[in-house]
Amino acid sequence: MIVFFVSLFIIGIFYLVARAISGFSLNPGSAAWKRMVERLRNRIKDQKAGVLVPWDAEMLGLLSLNRSVLKKPGFFDNVTEGVFTTIFHEPVLAYVSIKNGANTVTLARTSDREFIYRQKGREIEIWLNGQPFGVLVDGALLAAGRGSRLLAQLEAGKDETQTPVLIGNGTAAAIAKSGRGAGPNPRALTLMRDLGPEEENALLALTIQEMTR
Repeated sequence: MIVFFVSLFIIGIFYLVARAISGFSLNPGSAAWKRMVERLRNRIKDQKAGVLVPWDAEMLGLLSLNRSVLKKPGFFDNVTEGVFTTIFHEPVLAYVSIKNGANTVTLARTSDREFIYRQKGREIEIWLNGQPFGVLVDGALLAAGRGSRLLAQLEAGKDETQTPVLIGNGTAAAIAKSGRGAGPNPRALTLMRDLGPEEENALLALTIQEMTR
């Protein structure tokens, strides 16, 4: 029994040290950050979800809240992963997420795009295909870089199931709140008009953040 408890204590120490070390990897640009991102990319590759279906102009409206794969973090692995499908049950969006205390890093990808989210407190930095894309703070998605141009705004509302998204001069879509979709094939969002490429990226970035949080 003594040997057992000593071994358990040592294992616990190694686990806590590993968690502490991994916390240092939340500094973008560092070698540790790059290793962690590569680790998350490899986790997505290893998911047994099949090949993601090609993303096309119709896919945004077909994205659902259904997950064909879901793995929750365990004692020795603080990674969450999953694969979202279309309303036709086709794998279309894979993601992995790692949490260290109050900080979270999520990597999500479709067949043609990769989003990385670094959440620290109320602020979420977002990269698209390896390049800075925007910062989400208090519901406002601001473009990365100088000027902080507003890309999209989550509108406060009393609806308990959807959050309207303001893009440009009006509401462009409504995102379903996580876990509150209706029916057997709940859509992740409702489009209200056609979107340009940058608008689609902004809306998809906000939608994935809501789906994976």
